[in-house]
Amino acid sequence: MLANVTIAGVASSIPEKVVTNTELESLVETSDEWITKRTGIRTRHVAVGETAVGMAADSAAKALAMSGVLRESVGLIVACTITGEDLTPSMASSVQKALGIQNCAAFDVSAGCTGFIYALVAAASLMETLGAEAAIVVASEAMSRFTDWNDRSTCVLFGDGAGAVVLRRSETARVLYPILSATPDTNDVIVLRKDSRSTPFSPARNTATEYIRMKGADVFTYAVGVLEDTLKRLSAFCADKPFTKVIPHQANEKIIDYVMRTMNMGRDAFFLNIASYANTSSATIPIALCDAWEAGWLRQGDRVALAGFGSGLTSGGVVIDWDLPDKP
Repeated sequence: MLANVTIAGVASSIPEKVVTNTELESLVETSDEWITKRTGIRTRHVAVGETAVGMAADSAAKALAMSGVLRESVGLIVACTITGEDLTPSMASSVQKALGIQNCAAFDVSAGCTGFIYALVAAASLMETLGAEAAIVVASEAMSRFTDWNDRSTCVLFGDGAGAVVLRRSETARVLYPILSATPDTNDVIVLRKDSRSTPFSPARNTATEYIRMKGADVFTYAVGVLEDTLKRLSAFCADKPFTKVIPHQANEKIIDYVMRTMNMGRDAFFLNIASYANTSSATIPIALCDAWEAGWLRQGDRVALAGFGSGLTSGGVVIDWDLPDKP
């Protein structure tokens, strides 16, 4: 059961360096026109001095400051990433350390690009179980460090960044109708393997650096189907008070365009910022939440659906009754 919680703070942390499509033309055989036409991406932010943990801590600190929640009131931190610097400690524990939160539950979620949805639902559920007054949910990715910059089919797609929200107890539930699902990836549609290490008892499987690999056509087929299904299920759950806005995972503009058409929904109902950031994996939805609120697109009282899909193959969605005052 989800606790009666609301989003009390939201923030993002984006690397300074911007890489344009035109700059990628010097790395691989591609063009600005080709990338824009097929993905909607024009630029992406790439970490230089920034790290996934550093961006996570920065966005979480800003969201916490905005929320007005005291550090001692935070009973839970749930982080999600597939590109963290450390296997252990968890990113959540590193964020706890950076923020100086002395005592709370902290753990990571790994669900690919659906990670933020999984983490948000887990946090809202555990707040009830643990009796926590507040929680931090943060997603942070340094995709550029796991991207093969010689592979034109993938290197144009990804960017880096982080986003965070603070959940706080409320009189009424404003995080609603959670959907979490997964379908076995029997064809290795999206894969990012760890570098193998040898021991005295077994040789390394592979000593080469591993990068993310995707089968684009299969990803597209899966994504459009599951995104449409998730939004239809969410729509059925809240038929008495329908959501009027959608913030989907920002993987490819063509995926979102396809679902708009099949569901007969107008473009103005969807928030898209993929042109500026590319696919930041689990961080796309919280970054988009922050941008949508700061741009005035997301306003107090709006009912918005969040929907994601990613490796695993995972998918998920949730409905948010947006309660933050409008951005001045």
